[in-house]
Amino acid sequence: MSTPPSGARYDSGFYPMHLALLSVASNVLPVAWWTPVSKDPFRFLVAIDRKNHSLQLLRRCGEAALHFFPWSERERVIRAGYTSGRKRDKASRLGFALEPAVCLAETRVVRGADVVFELRVRREVDDGDDAGDHAPFLFDVVHVHRGTRPAMGAPLLFLGWRDFATLGERWRFRP
Repeated sequence: MSTPPSGARYDSGFYPMHLALLSVASNVLPVAWWTPVSKDPFRFLVAIDRKNHSLQLLRRCGEAALHFFPWSERERVIRAGYTSGRKRDKASRLGFALEPAVCLAETRVVRGADVVFELRVRREVDDGDDAGDHAPFLFDVVHVHRGTRPAMGAPLLFLGWRDFATLGERWRFRP
């Protein structure tokens, strides 16, 4: 693995980030490392921790759905990052109701999200040995479920580690 230049290291100075919930097949996980990268065609880049069970699911089925929930749903969304879906139905256990997607074959969408983007993997952005601890994926947006615009309400913001906030309010998750 390559070494960073002198003084370069991971620093969470780029937070806050809008926390989303990604569903892959019938598993769910919170993700903060996502960004739109193109309007036309509409694309997102999402990075998944290499130790996460959903990474293998994503590589197998090649699709996912990116959900945005309001601040009021923070407990369930965040808890999805502290519960494994490897051996149990994490979505049901956390009270997420899954329903069929419009354009995806295996991935289910979570009912009640403000906005859902159905995604198909365009490619995994990986440079082999120097890939790092997260696997970045470039996705094409194939369908959008419109609800409330998250930024107009109370978005769920990730501040780093276990700290979360919304506009005008702050909260610390205690597992």
